[in-house]
Amino acid sequence: MLKNLPVSSSTKSKAGTSQTSVQQAAGTADKVELSSWKDEVARLKEKTKAIPDIDEEKVARVKQAIDSGTYDVSGRLVARDILKSQLSDEIS
Repeated sequence: MLKNLPVSSSTKSKAGTSQTSVQQAAGTADKVELSSWKDEVARLKEKTKAIPDIDEEKVARVKQAIDSGTYDVSGRLVARDILKSQLSDEIS
């Protein structure tokens, strides 16, 4: 049975060099195309920056609910909001 043997670095570099030589001889070059999502991501980043850090109305509603004893915490909603906040921080 034959085992897979690692390719030596000299073989890798020779292959890369010959590929480059073939491209140069053929008059072709590597081409990079940026995704159309780039603009969408940039737009969403700007949109999230425009959102205020503190939603004063929500703070007032929660404060009212706590004061009246009707505030009920859902673990699932807390976890979702933590993840949402973390993702928003990573985008910024």
